[in-house]
Amino acid sequence: SERTIRRPAPSPVRPWRAPWSKAPPRDEMDAKYGDKAVRAVVPGLGLSLRLPRRRGSGAGTAIRRTICALLAFALLVFLPLRSISGRSSSALPRADCGPVATESGGDEPAPANLRSLVGEDGHLDDRRFTVLLNTFKRRDLLKKAVAHYATCENIAEIRVVWSEQVPPPTRGEENGAYFGPKPSMVTYDTHTTTSIQNRFDPPATNGANAISTRAVFNVDDDVRMPCAALTRGFDAWRANRDVLVGYYPRTHKLDDAGCGWRYVWDDFSLWRHGDFSIVLTKAAFMRTGYMSLYSEGLPQSARRYIDEYKNCEDIAMQILTAKVTGKPPVYVPVPTMHYLWAKLEGFGVAGISKGSGHHVHRGECITDLSRMIGGGGPSSTPLVRAPLQAWRG
Repeated sequence: SERTIRRPAPSPVRPWRAPWSKAPPRDEMDAKYGDKAVRAVVPGLGLSLRLPRRRGSGAGTAIRRTICALLAFALLVFLPLRSISGRSSSALPRADCGPVATESGGDEPAPANLRSLVGEDGHLDDRRFTVLLNTFKRRDLLKKAVAHYATCENIAEIRVVWSEQVPPPTRGEENGAYFGPKPSMVTYDTHTTTSIQNRFDPPATNGANAISTRAVFNVDDDVRMPCAALTRGFDAWRANRDVLVGYYPRTHKLDDAGCGWRYVWDDFSLWRHGDFSIVLTKAAFMRTGYMSLYSEGLPQSARRYIDEYKNCEDIAMQILTAKVTGKPPVYVPVPTMHYLWAKLEGFGVAGISKGSGHHVHRGECITDLSRMIGGGGPSSTPLVRAPLQAWRG
């Protein structure tokens, strides 16, 4: 008899489909991969990648992303570590530090009535504050900063500290870019010198040009503090009106010889030591009257010292306010994403703090300016430490 051989029907031939081609019907994806199918859509092209989800990829992806974020944070924060701030701070003051060198003519002691130089400010507006924007030959950053702060709440006016020895920009220049979206609130205060201390030179104590608010926010042109963080900082200042309130803490520690101070600036060392005594005035609130305290109460020897080295005016202001109040500053944290983004934006931007030996010299500043202003020995300072804790309100 004749045998019949049955062969299985051939599978239908499917045309080859590139992974970036149009996605197959949803039921075909579901039949093949079930709930393990994922689609990555290419915006604007109507295309999608058909990818099978790997087992456990949801949790694995989250873990990988977390690890990458932590590594990025570590690179941005911990790479600046230097031995200057990582050494032990257990040194004690020594009595055999030797004679203290003084400037020719001797130091001029700070006035005993420093507090009286602050003046009365009860008549000034305390519901808003004035932005004192410090800038020098960084026009693009200046325009961005003016435009940003003009959009924030509680700001009465923006005063630009203009130390360039050329006329300041006009409202018609570059379509008003130097005056932002609210030109009426922007004023350029010109100075006859390029001193970094101009930022603390009061425009006027009375009259139409005087600052009208009880608080000023000192800020550099490369710092654009988010408006919400700015509001929180102002709230912290209103609760602590007699001290500096800032976003970038630093501290001081005795050097290994016990005869001077080291400047502790990097995040890891600050966390390890657990305290702070300085907030940087590149972003800090303070009483308007402290500008008069600085201009009239700082000894001339200290002024010459700061102008010579072009550094440490913020340390001098912190020492002055600590001497007057006997209190530490207040620390308000910045949002984490803003902090990381500011670190990235800061790469390649020229500035005083980018110079070699900058942080070493700031330790010397604490030692020298404490002697000039506070009148004590090399291991004495008016600076007051506090636990490194953010203001909670």
